[in-house]
Amino acid sequence: MENIFPVRIVAEHGVLNAENLLKHKTLQIGLSEVDQVFFDKNSYVILDYGKEYSGSLRFISFLTSGAGKIRVRLGESVSEVCHDIGEKNATNDHSTRDWTFFVPNYSDQTFLNSGFRFARIDLLEDTTLNVKSIVCKSDMYEKEFDGSFRCSDERINEIFDVAAYTFRLCIHNDMIWDGVKRDRLVWIGDLHPEQMTADCLYENTDFIRNSISFAKDQTVLPKWMNNMPTYSLWWIINLRDYYFRTGDKKFVEQFGDYLVATLKQIDGCVKDNGETEFPFNFVDWPSHPKTPDETVKIYDEAAGVHALVYWCMNCTKELLSAIGRPCDIADSILVKLSKISYSVKQFKQISAIRLIAGIGDEKDVGLILKNGAEGLSTFMSYYLFRSISDKGYGKEAVSMMKEYYGKMLDLGATTFWEDFDIKWAENAGRIDEIPEKGKVDIHADKGAFCYVGLRHSFCHGWSSGVVPFLMRYVAGIEEVGVGGKEIVVKPDLCGLGFVDVVYPLTSGKVYIKIRNENGKTITEVKAPEGIKVTVL
Repeated sequence: MENIFPVRIVAEHGVLNAENLLKHKTLQIGLSEVDQVFFDKNSYVILDYGKEYSGSLRFISFLTSGAGKIRVRLGESVSEVCHDIGEKNATNDHSTRDWTFFVPNYSDQTFLNSGFRFARIDLLEDTTLNVKSIVCKSDMYEKEFDGSFRCSDERINEIFDVAAYTFRLCIHNDMIWDGVKRDRLVWIGDLHPEQMTADCLYENTDFIRNSISFAKDQTVLPKWMNNMPTYSLWWIINLRDYYFRTGDKKFVEQFGDYLVATLKQIDGCVKDNGETEFPFNFVDWPSHPKTPDETVKIYDEAAGVHALVYWCMNCTKELLSAIGRPCDIADSILVKLSKISYSVKQFKQISAIRLIAGIGDEKDVGLILKNGAEGLSTFMSYYLFRSISDKGYGKEAVSMMKEYYGKMLDLGATTFWEDFDIKWAENAGRIDEIPEKGKVDIHADKGAFCYVGLRHSFCHGWSSGVVPFLMRYVAGIEEVGVGGKEIVVKPDLCGLGFVDVVYPLTSGKVYIKIRNENGKTITEVKAPEGIKVTVL
């Protein structure tokens, strides 16, 4: 585990030689320490570790007096470490980020475990303290990326890198968490963009395999995955994609009976006229209705669920055919679904799912393109950008991506968020600064649904969908068939001068150089022996 020293003192009060906390030192307490930091009674310091990490706070102290009590607050923003539990919806949900500890003399202790960039330490009661170092003890997944993406636009490179880093922070227990501060669970619907990201970054994705198995083991029928019917649909899509990526037929075969039973359960929720009647509909939080009078959201969400079932049934047929099982139930569901059509009223992510499912139309394309990055969501980013790119609007998709994700970067983000509405950024202060009166505190004042205010996760794996979008559309890499033995490379540089990619397959890395030379796209590929590559 790496130990990360802070890079900046955001604020301090009553702390002598606070800058010594930034000095790199041997992390062992001794009887004769130089460069100590002295905390007086009622003092505090706010530390910035430079970017968000997954881990704990390691506190190496020399001498203490009085009660020896400190309060530690970890946060993804400066605002978060300056609020109490319950204030602005600050919580200790999923990971404890606010607690009181006793600090003994000559000690080396590790406190809390969360996703954080900032730490605030307050001395309580009559405590004074001499400290050597306060470091972040990172528990980040140690394996470096096998895949990479570089292009002529540094803003796009930064977006790719932050998205990939966000995903990497969420790999734990050889599975995928959706967040490191909050949602330390395997959300199987959220897994799909994370799975696509994993395929672009790692040759070995056993953590995806383990997540798929874990979700199934946690869900005894007739329960739905994560207690959400649409997440059982996503589980099937995930299983299909994992099979096509790895060619692991035995892994799919073990789920054969469960897959068929789930299919029958889905069939019972699709009416003869093509409408769906699941006990709970969900596609994405921003398009999810909170009250029965939100008729537009109710309609659009029904359209999204209809499209998701359609997409899922085609994936189901591929899986059943692979393991020699009949596809009649899936075919019957598709016939029922064909009896109804929808025209999305407002929500771009619904139109994106329709287009990805193959049932969208030009109205869906127009809706997504309207007003640029307005109405986007982090969970649905891949589907939004890919769906319009496939209809000939690649440059527009890249522009929307830069506007949307770039605004988070402009606000100080070092990881991408659970959700982001570009309108929230109007008159907003940066997350790495103390909130300023007259400016929007985007962490404390914004958010929605289950992520209001400071409960909002600022490191969420599902926000990494820009990684597969850039790899699969801009670099144009598509895996063909089963088992990662063949790829097609059909790039669309969208105005970029060059793209350099390392793309990992289960059998090795493919190196791709794409250049725009006088308006002509030149592509060079170096692939392992046994990998068929077609350049279009």
